[in-house]
Amino acid sequence: MLQRKKISTAVAVALLGTLTLAPAASAATPTYLTTTQKAQLKYLIEEEKLARDVYTYLSTKVTTRKFSNIARSEQTHMNYLAALLTKYKQTNPTIGKAAGVFVNKDIQALYNALTAEGSAGLIQAYGVGVKIEDVDIASLKELLTKAMPVDVKAALDLLLAASYNHLEAFTY
Repeated sequence: MLQRKKISTAVAVALLGTLTLAPAASAATPTYLTTTQKAQLKYLIEEEKLARDVYTYLSTKVTTRKFSNIARSEQTHMNYLAALLTKYKQTNPTIGKAAGVFVNKDIQALYNALTAEGSAGLIQAYGVGVKIEDVDIASLKELLTKAMPVDVKAALDLLLAASYNHLEAFTY
């Protein structure tokens, strides 16, 4: 619990700093997305959909509310990314896609494998949660090393903090 509070406090401070410094920072950071960043945002929203869909699926297979609670959080993450895709006039690859259906074939294969693995039992389901959050954390950390618009960086910082919280939930 203390770890979560520290992460929440750090996120709040980071956001406040981002919002306070945004006018000054915008001169030093891009205000547009590169072609690579556009593709990365589209990948990230599908990665968040993967987490939401796997957790929703697993919530019907195991006897814990962690999966349904975190699935709702993943939907919030998708909403953040969808707003950025709209702002930067990009199509959202998750629109109109049923649960467990993805544009990216690698994410589709991962969904199939993780739902099968997590269905074996509660311990396996928690292991799947750890795998998903580890992948999310690695992706977000990599992206946060790059220059990007302030609003995108703020959203990625939030997602990273949330992924650490989710990881903690699956390791207890």
